[in-house]
Amino acid sequence: MIRSGIVTGVDSLGRALATRLLICAALPVLVVGSAQAQVGESLLLPPVIPPGFDRGRNQSVLELPRKAYDPVGIRINSFDLLPSIKSGAGATSNTYYTVDPVASTFLTTTPAAELISRWNRHQLMLSGTGTFRQYIGQPRRNETTWQTDARGRVDLGRFTTVTLEEISAQLTENQFSGETVPTVAALSRYRRDFVSLRAVNQVGRMRLTFATDYALFRFKPLPLLAGGVRSQENRDRNVTRATGQFEYARSPDLAFFVQASYADQAFKTQLSATLPNLGSTAYRVLSGFNFDDPGFARGSVGVGYTHQTFTAPNYKPVGGVSVEARVEVFPSRLTTVLLGARRTLEVTSLYTGGAYWNNRLTLRVDREIWHSVLVDVIAERFKQSYIQSGLTAKSYQLGLGAQYLSSRRVVVDASLKYGNRSADSTILGNPFDEIRSEIGLTFRI
Repeated sequence: MIRSGIVTGVDSLGRALATRLLICAALPVLVVGSAQAQVGESLLLPPVIPPGFDRGRNQSVLELPRKAYDPVGIRINSFDLLPSIKSGAGATSNTYYTVDPVASTFLTTTPAAELISRWNRHQLMLSGTGTFRQYIGQPRRNETTWQTDARGRVDLGRFTTVTLEEISAQLTENQFSGETVPTVAALSRYRRDFVSLRAVNQVGRMRLTFATDYALFRFKPLPLLAGGVRSQENRDRNVTRATGQFEYARSPDLAFFVQASYADQAFKTQLSATLPNLGSTAYRVLSGFNFDDPGFARGSVGVGYTHQTFTAPNYKPVGGVSVEARVEVFPSRLTTVLLGARRTLEVTSLYTGGAYWNNRLTLRVDREIWHSVLVDVIAERFKQSYIQSGLTAKSYQLGLGAQYLSSRRVVVDASLKYGNRSADSTILGNPFDEIRSEIGLTFRI
């Protein structure tokens, strides 16, 4: 139904499409299920509710208007089509994140396209991208990832919007996530199908947001060094979340919020013959404030409590303080400094008791050197504390990047990164470090 509206691209059908989308969006409201055990938003899942601090009173370096370099795209009736393709090359000092590193080079191709409506009310967007990365001489490490995104927003009068989104993707695991050992993450691929419904009502100084989503994860078999594969079926899961948030604007610059989440996570099989799966339910209550002070800073800071209960008695209930903070500071119009902090409760398939605290600090600086040259510096610190075993894993990443906007059609970018990880025990994986560099050229229409 959504896709046929795009093919025709007729305004009258667009209005009919918005009505049908609203009907489809209303159905899940009547069947609000339990939600995901990782209320703290593991690295596998998008946020429940996007940050709400942006009031259009500040612009980061990446948001500054650069109309001379914006892609023109292709007009299709009431839609804009924005295609692009990126080709690049890079090198890594540690292909498989092992103690005895193996260096390699790689080639990358990334085609992408976005189709977005130009309607005065409502919005419809379709996008798709794929990344094909070939490691020279190390075919086990080759990556083929992709993602498709379909999102529709219906404006109900002046005060209410309903957004329905579906994302399907084939992804690779993050070696710093703490959900598995790095050597497994280097080769682990998984399929994620994600659908979400979000409704926002804003009247005067008050805004109420409700969001519910469902995600299906299927992990692919691991290719082994000696040949053959290892099943990861015991990590397959179904995840459902529900979240409500109330905000009150004390002034145009400052608002306070309270957020409550409930979650349910269901696995298909046991972890092993002797260990039950990590099926669980959880809730989180978070309160704080968000602000947007013109010419100075904007951000959101929340502190609360998370509690998680596992279905199997082997894993003890856990709970504690949860933190979500993201602040952008603007020393000048051409410089943006991002500060982030998170403390979330997540689950792991490692034999460490089922749950761990994921602590993450982020510092990023974006700077516009010239109107067409952007540079960024990033530093991140991770600490995973596994509750039942008492073990910890620590890691950090440092990165330097640059982007040259040559014209509307051509963009050149380059990056250099260093990552390091260590742990109390080899149960959490052996220590490793990696230097990775990459350069790419993007052609846009």
